[in-house]
Amino acid sequence: MLVHAVTAPTAVLRTLPALDAGLWTPSLAAAWSATAAVTAGYASTAGVVPPAVAPATPAEVFARAARHGDEHVVKLADAVLDAHAATGDERVLTSAGYAGQLL
Repeated sequence: MLVHAVTAPTAVLRTLPALDAGLWTPSLAAAWSATAAVTAGYASTAGVVPPAVAPATPAEVFARAARHGDEHVVKLADAVLDAHAATGDERVLTSAGYAGQLL
């Protein structure tokens, strides 16, 4: 379920160009609220040590997700690639592999 805390805001961001500019703020506010609710409801309260994920290039991140085949892993990889493109932070690339191990 936590994968939706990432994929839902990404979907909203991608729809903004098709929306009237007056809907941008309420759309982003709704995405933020939904993400907070999902995180609060489903995040572990215990310390969780994520499994080791081999480093990968952006192309390999998506290839791994496609090979995995689960739609949530693929959508998360797509969102992760957007975040990586925007920030250059290599750490975000491992989250798709982590999700692939959990699902």
